[in-house]
Amino acid sequence: MRLNHWCKNLRLAAFIAAIFAHGPLFAESVKSAYDLVRGTAKASKELNYRGVFTYEFRGTLRSIKVVHLVRDGQSYEHIVHMDGAGHEIVRRGDDVGCTRPAEMLLLGTEFAADNSPRLDDLYSFYIRGNARIAGRMAYMVEIRPKDKLRYGYVVAIDKLNGLMLQSMLISQSGKPLERFQYVDISFPGELDNMQIPEQLVNSQQAPGCLESSEAVDASASKWQPTWLPSGFVLSDIKIDSSTGDESWMYTDGLALFSVFIDSAEKSRRFPPVDAKLGTTVAVLSKVTVGEQHYAICVVGEIPDATARQIAASISPRASTIEGAVQAIK
Repeated sequence: MRLNHWCKNLRLAAFIAAIFAHGPLFAESVKSAYDLVRGTAKASKELNYRGVFTYEFRGTLRSIKVVHLVRDGQSYEHIVHMDGAGHEIVRRGDDVGCTRPAEMLLLGTEFAADNSPRLDDLYSFYIRGNARIAGRMAYMVEIRPKDKLRYGYVVAIDKLNGLMLQSMLISQSGKPLERFQYVDISFPGELDNMQIPEQLVNSQQAPGCLESSEAVDASASKWQPTWLPSGFVLSDIKIDSSTGDESWMYTDGLALFSVFIDSAEKSRRFPPVDAKLGTTVAVLSKVTVGEQHYAICVVGEIPDATARQIAASISPRASTIEGAVQAIK
């Protein structure tokens, strides 16, 4: 099973989301810590910037250079890893009008269900003073979970433009698990005239944008969770009709995790797994329906106990069980 590939993809998705889910220019009057964090939802739709940031986890430190552009309502990113294998990514981001589930939840937009909790029902927000990050003054904001089902954060938000200059993932014991922090950041005017590669201009936008607050349609799935941490909603689902493999992504507006269901026969050979890859937990369990074997993997930056409980709650829909029984007959 592609466990390592899945874990790497999720870490990259979470990493990119944490870096580029910044906010727009702030009004001069900021009412609360929650307002500061909510304001970070749209920065990538308004700001052009160039910078270098560090990413630290599990004793490993990486340096990454980034250029972020917004041109004609479309964002573009050029990311270069300054050490290690020296990976380079040039990608087209979201249109200004693109709204993703995490952004809707962060902004307090009703999403998926009228009775779904708001972000401030799940976390407490506190301004913990000021800091100087990458030569710029920032508000330090603590985001503390109200339950033991998710981690907390400490973030630094630029006082002038709302850009997130630092983010730390905090364990339940209060220890930093990972940190991203700009060491140099600028907003040069020459970026306005930078040439965008033609292949990026003509590339398609990644799926996942929403036009309304309706829930993601999961009716085609053969599986269902019987328990989820409060506040997490389905933000994306992919189903491979040829293999029966499925992948789901959930978010509460800040945290995210994914569920992967692999129906391959080789999944019988994989033992159950309960492990951590850096700050990412991976829980692998196995289920047999009829004579078909399935591997269920929950991956995310969530506490181990939460991931185990989610994995244990994944069960086949009644129609899936009936189909397996008929296949045996």
